Amino acid sequence: MRILIVSLITSVFVATVSLGWLFDYLYNQYVQDDTKTPVSSITAIEQFGSDLQSMLINGQHSQQALVSLISQWPDTGNYKLSLMPIHSLSLPKKLRQQLIAGEPLTLASEDDIAIYYYLTNNQQLLVLTSPLMNQQTPTSLNRYVFTGLFYLCLLLLMLLWLYPLINRLLALRQMAKAFGQGKLEQRVNVGSISYIRDLEIEFNHMAQRISDLVGDVKLLSSAVSHDLRTPLATIRFGMDTLQEEDDPELRKKFEQRISDNVDEMIELVEILLNYARLDQSLVTVDKATIKLTPVLEQIINNQHNPQIQFVLKHPHNNDITVYADNKYLSMLLKNLIKNATQHCQKKVTITIEDSAEQVLIVVSDDGAGIEESQREQIIKPFVRGKAEHKGYGIGLAIVQRILHWHNGTLTIGNDDELGGAKFSVSLPKQG
Repeated sequence: MRILIVSLITSVFVATVSLGWLFDYLYNQYVQDDTKTPVSSITAIEQFGSDLQSMLINGQHSQQALVSLISQWPDTGNYKLSLMPIHSLSLPKKLRQQLIAGEPLTLASEDDIAIYYYLTNNQQLLVLTSPLMNQQTPTSLNRYVFTGLFYLCLLLLMLLWLYPLINRLLALRQMAKAFGQGKLEQRVNVGSISYIRDLEIEFNHMAQRISDLVGDVKLLSSAVSHDLRTPLATIRFGMDTLQEEDDPELRKKFEQRISDNVDEMIELVEILLNYARLDQSLVTVDKATIKLTPVLEQIINNQHNPQIQFVLKHPHNNDITVYADNKYLSMLLKNLIKNATQHCQKKVTITIEDSAEQVLIVVSDDGAGIEESQREQIIKPFVRGKAEHKGYGIGLAIVQRILHWHNGTLTIGNDDELGGAKFSVSLPKQG
């Protein structure tokens, strides 16, 4: 959203300033030049009339020269020059006195503007006539035209900016609608240049999260229906047998089986509840710098299975640290090692590899290994690699979820030396 806000402000600012400057420049070039030309021409004619009047009054030009000038004056121009007797112009007494005193007189009609100069030598009027120019109407019209063009161009630029945004929003709306209809595989194709790139990425994260949760619910329902059905059927069979059995030894044997099945159901329910609690919204991850080797040594020492050989390989430097929550780090490592003990024959190897930014923990066993087609499935909850193995298939799902909180990764393969499964976990050394 920051890209959207910054691009919007930048586009509005650049468009307003650039278009304002452009139309201001065009207006000054077109309108002002158009309006200044007539004004400057009239001023020049007025000055010419005044100069001519002064020369005639001072006797610098004769009457014949004036008549010759007027006769040679071009008839095709906008300005006319002529002579007329003063008595042929009807004027109020005050204006006539001002005109005789030497002040030019300007009169406007519907068609033209006439400037009168009094010539004392021959008591005639020198008349300069100019077409009437309405300067206000074109100027106002041009202003409206340029203002309209400015807002039209500004609107077009805004539409040009909004077009990709509208397309991305419509695409996001379409994906959200499809997702709401149950098509949980729908994802937004995040473009390299997008105003709402952050929103699209968050939508994909949300969609993936919802898809994972729905998948977990399906797996949970499948696991519950499968794993609870067997002990429930055994309990029901045992209860029916107890009602018909009078032998105390047999009754005690069936009671023990019922008790074991109840314990199995309780264990399954506890596992379900623990996995449900492993949601980031329900837990607090307190990360700190933790020495890794002592944690692994303690977990290995707590393994009470003398038939399995545990080998811990690590650099001589025991100060290898990771940035993690101590409680959930222990849970992660316990599940990895427990998973290895369930699938191995007699040996489990734990290797620590240190690098500048990450620590790699590799847990390998000498079991049958994991087929490549099953590697993505076994990290899902209640999915077990092989049916004969004990457990509920929840250990690796817990590992994956804890790694997600710690920005770590899990890689599954087969170990070349032992021949069994190989689980490689990378954890950051710093936050």
